[in-house]
Amino acid sequence: MNKKKYLAFLMVALAVFAFLPAYQISGTSEMRRRLADAQEQLNQARNQVRNAENALQGIRTDIDELMETMRDYDQRLMDAYADLEEIELVLLETEINLLDAAEAFDQAREERDQQEALFHERLRSMHEQGPVGHLNVLFQSSNFAEFLIGLEHVRSISSFDQQVLNDMQEAEERVANTINELSRLNTLFEDMHVQQEAAIVALEDVQEAHWAFLEDLEASEEGWALLLAVEEATERSIQEELGAIQREIRDYEAEQDRLRREAEQRRRQEEQRALAASLTFSGRFLWPVPGRTHISSYFGSRRHPIRGTNETHWGIDIPAPAGTRIVAAEAGVVRLSTWHGGYGNTVIIDHGDGYSTLYAHNSRNRVTVGQHVNQGDHIADVGTTGTSTGNHLHFEVRRNGVAVDPLPYLGRTRSR
Repeated sequence: MNKKKYLAFLMVALAVFAFLPAYQISGTSEMRRRLADAQEQLNQARNQVRNAENALQGIRTDIDELMETMRDYDQRLMDAYADLEEIELVLLETEINLLDAAEAFDQAREERDQQEALFHERLRSMHEQGPVGHLNVLFQSSNFAEFLIGLEHVRSISSFDQQVLNDMQEAEERVANTINELSRLNTLFEDMHVQQEAAIVALEDVQEAHWAFLEDLEASEEGWALLLAVEEATERSIQEELGAIQREIRDYEAEQDRLRREAEQRRRQEEQRALAASLTFSGRFLWPVPGRTHISSYFGSRRHPIRGTNETHWGIDIPAPAGTRIVAAEAGVVRLSTWHGGYGNTVIIDHGDGYSTLYAHNSRNRVTVGQHVNQGDHIADVGTTGTSTGNHLHFEVRRNGVAVDPLPYLGRTRSR
C-alpha cells in the first residue's frame, strides 16, 4: 500500500471512531444492572407470592378440616341431645310407674289392713264363742252329717280368711318389690341423665373452642389473603418495571445498532472516497473477457434484438460460453453488485478520475459493494440474465456517469 492509500485509510479510521457514541458501554452496563436488579426483585416477589399462596392454602385446608370436625361435633351434640331426651322420657315414665306403684302399694296395704282387721274380728268372735259356737252348730244340725258339714264350713271360712290374708301380704310384697325396682331404675336413669348432661356440656365446650379457633383461622386467612393481594400487586408492578427496562434496552440497543450502521456506512463511504481519491485511471482498460475478443454488438445506434426498435447501445457485447470468467478492466472500488433491471446481474466498478466500468447479464457476481479490486481480478461469470438473447458480456465505460465508446480505452478499433 502506497503512502497516499495509507493516509486515506488512517483518515477513515479516525472518522469511524469519531462517530461512535462515547457512552455506549457505560449506558448499556447501567441498564443491564437495572434489569438484573429488577429481575432479582421479581424473583423475590414471586417467592413471596408463592409463600403467601402456600400459607393461605394451608390455612384454608385447616379451616376445611376444622369445619369437618365441627360438623362431626354438631352431629354428636344432636345425638347427645336425642339420647338425653330419650333418657328424660324413660325417666318420666319410670317416675309415673313409680307413682302408680306407690299408689297400688297404698291401696294393697289398705285392703290388707281391712282384711286383716276383719279376720281378726272373726277370730276374736270365734274365740269368744269358743265351744258354744260348736254346740250351736251341733244343735242347729239335724243330724251328725250336717254337724260335720257345718263344722267343716266354719273351718273353711277360717282357712279362707287366712289364705286371703296371705295373698294380700304376697301382693303387697310384690308391689313393694316393684317399687324397689322402679326406684333403682329411677336412680340409674337419674345418674345417666346427669352424665349425659355433663357429656353435652363437654361437647359444647369443645365446640365453643372450635368456634374460637375458627375465628382465629378466618382472621389469619383474611390477613394472608390481603398479604397475597399486596404481594401479587408488587409482582405486577415489578413485572411492569422489568418490561419497561427491557423495552428501554431494546430501544437503546436499536438506537446503538442504528448509530453503528450509520457509522459503518460513513466509514465505508469515507473508505470509498479515500480509495476513490487514491485511484488514478491509467487511461487504458484491460480486455474484460480473457480469450474472447469477438464483439457481436458495438457502441451506438442499433436495432434492439428483442424489441426490434432502433435504440442506442451504450456498450459493447462480447459473446462467450456461460460461466466464462469476467475480470476487472482496471483497479477500483465496486459500487454496485446486484440485479439491475434489464441488465440482469450487474457489476459497476469506480476507477477514479470520473471513470467507471459496467459488466452486465452475468450468471453470477463474485464481488460485493465497497470491495477494492485489482486489474484482472475475477469479478463475475458470463451469463444471459436480464434482457438478453444469449450468453455474453455487455461492457460499458462511463466517464462522469455518461457512457462512452469503450473501444478507444481497450485499444481496439471497430472492425469493418
